[in-house]
Amino acid sequence: MLGKLIKNSFKANASAVYINYLAMGVIAVIMLILMFVDWTKWGDRGIGVGMAIKVAAAGLLCLTAFVSMVLTFVAVFGEFRRSMYRAEGQLTLTLPVRSSTLLFAKWLSGSFWVILSYIALYFCIFGSMLYLIRHSLGVIEGDADYYSIYTLVTEMIRQLADAAGINAPDINVVLNLAGVYAIKGGVTACVFVMTVFFAVTVSYCRPFNKHNSLSAVLFFFIATFVSLTVSKIMQNLFTVYIVVSQDAFTFVTSQEEVKAAWMNGYGAASFTDMFVTALFGVGVYLFTVHLIDTKVNVSD
Repeated sequence: MLGKLIKNSFKANASAVYINYLAMGVIAVIMLILMFVDWTKWGDRGIGVGMAIKVAAAGLLCLTAFVSMVLTFVAVFGEFRRSMYRAEGQLTLTLPVRSSTLLFAKWLSGSFWVILSYIALYFCIFGSMLYLIRHSLGVIEGDADYYSIYTLVTEMIRQLADAAGINAPDINVVLNLAGVYAIKGGVTACVFVMTVFFAVTVSYCRPFNKHNSLSAVLFFFIATFVSLTVSKIMQNLFTVYIVVSQDAFTFVTSQEEVKAAWMNGYGAASFTDMFVTALFGVGVYLFTVHLIDTKVNVSD
């Protein structure tokens, strides 16, 4: 039954957002085609026009990705409210499954689409930067193909490290650190989705059910404030960091070790913050299940 619920939730959300990813795909294909045009054969004017067209295409791609992210939020949370607490919710809550299972299916599907929208936005922004830099360098050197993505990324990392006054990290360190932050970002996104689901659920509990949208926004900000406050307190009381090297992950507890890691070309990320955020998400999930079982007032 859980598999069917997850499948239906994925399909419901996909039907609302697929057009956004199709639009991004079309723009990306156009940008790829533009890479094979030799703008230099039209002289300085051709180079300028080519750059202007590529800037416009890159900007349109980033704008489309941002709009897609916003529409994904609206679709995920709109589908949750519609299927759980509107007229359809009267049928959903009578299914022979636990409310915890229903909520888990909605949360899993919603988290997937929200995380996917974030990834798409960041890839579009970062990819557009590399796209335009590659064009500029290629025009200067007369050979755009000379500059590979790897060369551009490593050069950008080196320049950023130099600007920050630290040793440039090895590419493996960057990839490992990116993986840690990707996990941290995924945890944050999943907890964000659950927090919004909690706020929507509270808005359908007595005595707030007559002020749905207003109470949902209020409880979302209250829950977020509590999460950030608890995370800050725990960060001060029990500080743990993950230090990332080329081939190892080490847990440390002092700021001096973290600073030394950065100066030596390694990276570091807070483990306490990620752990507390995940724990808070579990607590919000359990409390939301309790509200669905005992307090929710489904409306028409």
